[in-house]
Amino acid sequence: MLDAIKQLLRKNKFITEFYGLWKARLQEKKALSDLDFYRRIAVEKKLKLPQNGDICGALRERLKNNAKKPAIKPKGEMHIFLAFPLNNWEAILPVALAPFGKITVFKWKSVGLFNNRSEWLRYRELLNLQMIKKFEEAFNIQPIDAVVGYFSDFYIIPETLYKMSESKAIIFNMCWDDKLYFSGFYKKQARGIGSIVAAIDLNLTNSYDSLIKYFASGGLAMFWPEGAHPQSHSPVDVPFKYDVSFVGQRYGLRGRFIEKLRGNEIDIITFGLGWENGTLLDKEMVRLYSESRINLGFAGIGYSSKLMCLKGRDFEIPMSGGLYLTQDNPELSRVYEVGKEIVTHKDINDCVNKIRWLLNNPAVADKIRKAGRERALRDHTWEKRFEEIFRLSGLLKNGH
Repeated sequence: MLDAIKQLLRKNKFITEFYGLWKARLQEKKALSDLDFYRRIAVEKKLKLPQNGDICGALRERLKNNAKKPAIKPKGEMHIFLAFPLNNWEAILPVALAPFGKITVFKWKSVGLFNNRSEWLRYRELLNLQMIKKFEEAFNIQPIDAVVGYFSDFYIIPETLYKMSESKAIIFNMCWDDKLYFSGFYKKQARGIGSIVAAIDLNLTNSYDSLIKYFASGGLAMFWPEGAHPQSHSPVDVPFKYDVSFVGQRYGLRGRFIEKLRGNEIDIITFGLGWENGTLLDKEMVRLYSESRINLGFAGIGYSSKLMCLKGRDFEIPMSGGLYLTQDNPELSRVYEVGKEIVTHKDINDCVNKIRWLLNNPAVADKIRKAGRERALRDHTWEKRFEEIFRLSGLLKNGH
């Protein structure tokens, strides 16, 4: 009965829109409150955040204090233990890390865990035992130089990280959800990474604003956004088929935004969960980027369009040769020259105007498209991302 009522409410556009706006305000309030909380802790502890240029020294000092002395190796001779929940984008990680040497992969499906909420702690316990066993087996074959993970409090406990750290392996962890989900619980389950950041040698975040949270929690972190893979994300030689396209799940305010574009006579096709055309395979998605004159993106988090973060598509679409138009997220200026390599909009009216301008100026659009791909290839490959942190830590020999 309750599910039936929810379905009826979802069909009411007014209720759906009101609910979305209400949820957006709650999320924005929570994000601001959390950030203020960690800023106060930083002030109380008199913490000074090292800039990215100082991260190398801070990391080396941290490793020294933990009695970790990296065995410097040429590229291709490392042993990396890669652990992550396989949802979608993470599948590229083993391929991206392959140039650095032997990769031992420990992956798990997150769906089964989420479908058994009442037994969550037991599942996490078993998962950690399996991870440690896999790590020790791999280490006995060849000493592990680095652990690269996409860990969270939901999946891993600090003791597991400390156990792996005893081998002197350097531990790196990525997180793309720390603006809204840094710590806390949802339906009695851990949601965030707050309890594990101190057990990680270098935390990697796509949010510059979130750095303070890691330092206030006893961790070391650096701004390190997502990337893309040149072989997986490359242009397809096909003619344009669509004026504007969007691929991604329908949630939050995305549906309302797309409807407003169509109300302004913008011809846009959409793919993904919740849209009329359904989902695409990875190859079909990359092809779509080349078939579209403009590829639309969203920077919003959850229900909010004001609370934004960098997305994987920010790098995958330009590297695939697609012209990228997305929300005006200030953090994009840290990774692109906005207006020359990608295009951003401030609101629906600005988006409509930018779309019309780009469609009416194909030569300008083509120039931006090419510049975006060149920038992505130069600075935003996954290989370059990992090479940076391996050199910072002293694991990777310079010049190789």
